[in-house]
Amino acid sequence: MIAAESNSPPAGPPFEPDRRLAEYETLLDIGVKLSGTLELATVLELALENAEEVCRAETSSIWELDEERKELFFRVVRGSAAGAIRDLRVPLGAGIVGSVAASGEAEVVNDVAADPRWQGDASDEFQTRAILAVPLRAQGKIIGVVQLLNPVGRDRFTAGDLWRMRQFAAILAPALQNARLWTAQRRQFFHTVTALAEALEKRDPYTGGHVRRVVAYTVLLGRQMGLSREELRDLRLAATLHDVGKITIPDRILGKPSPLEPDEVEIMRRHAADGASIVSHLANPWVLHGVRSHHERVDGKGYPDGLTDPEIPLAARIIAVADTYDAMTTSRPYRSGLPHERAAAEILGSAGTQFCPRVVTAFRALCDLGRFSLETAEDAVRAISDVNPQP
Repeated sequence: MIAAESNSPPAGPPFEPDRRLAEYETLLDIGVKLSGTLELATVLELALENAEEVCRAETSSIWELDEERKELFFRVVRGSAAGAIRDLRVPLGAGIVGSVAASGEAEVVNDVAADPRWQGDASDEFQTRAILAVPLRAQGKIIGVVQLLNPVGRDRFTAGDLWRMRQFAAILAPALQNARLWTAQRRQFFHTVTALAEALEKRDPYTGGHVRRVVAYTVLLGRQMGLSREELRDLRLAATLHDVGKITIPDRILGKPSPLEPDEVEIMRRHAADGASIVSHLANPWVLHGVRSHHERVDGKGYPDGLTDPEIPLAARIIAVADTYDAMTTSRPYRSGLPHERAAAEILGSAGTQFCPRVVTAFRALCDLGRFSLETAEDAVRAISDVNPQP
């Protein structure tokens, strides 16, 4: 076993300035890449890609510490052993990786079979010969361990490998912690926004679940149209808040169990502009446009601004289809909801007048594939959700 006690370069062959400079340049480049994003999934993938560049191994993984349960769990794993070990959890202090997390000291174990802490492989699919494990420390606390199994093309990890991985871990840990905190903060923000939207929804007893369904259909349509993960997240937020302006609508109108009178319709229509005013401080154009313009029509007959085809923002175009589909298929006291086939026909027939033809094309494609369903839509939402800070 080789234990790392300092940050000094390893003893060994004569010092090679060019090689050492190349190593430092590689580490600097890794630091720049990791500092360029707060997306937890991106940080983790970049980390393992670059860990393999620093020290080639058959399998690389990042364990995170679940402080509440005092266990290490796999956040991400790559390589030939990934399938066998992905779902493992290890108590703090147990096994080699648990010992590294508990002690805070990096180790190389080149003969795991001879180490009494070794508990064997999880399956016969992969045989571990050697382990290099380095703790991840941020703000004085251990937050996880980066681990490599079996060096490629060699029979053992070296002191040089260990030194390089310690430098790598020192770069990775702050980036990982920042991404974890950012992810937790964003998740909390979205959960708060969702709770607010659902609380407002409860003022209208006839639209239960409307926000959740519109969000799901909106994300499904956006994904079909090729939007990026970040664009889909902004679109999800816009859809969540699309009816926030209804907080200004009197209860007698919002919960009326019969069709609205003309003057009541005009009051109800204010919710789009009122909602835009409420969300304007978020400084997110997707949200602002989605909230204000989701009742616009491509023929210019919508509200509140009477925008026409080229002027209506994409978020609003997508939400309009999702919102209308859910409204048509949801029952009200004065009418029954339409079956999917009739609602779909209504939307397809309104392309180019009420709805954006591009969005309707995406809607048609999903319907033709039998994939425009709430279940599929909710899967699309889960697919863009943030990685949990801790499972």
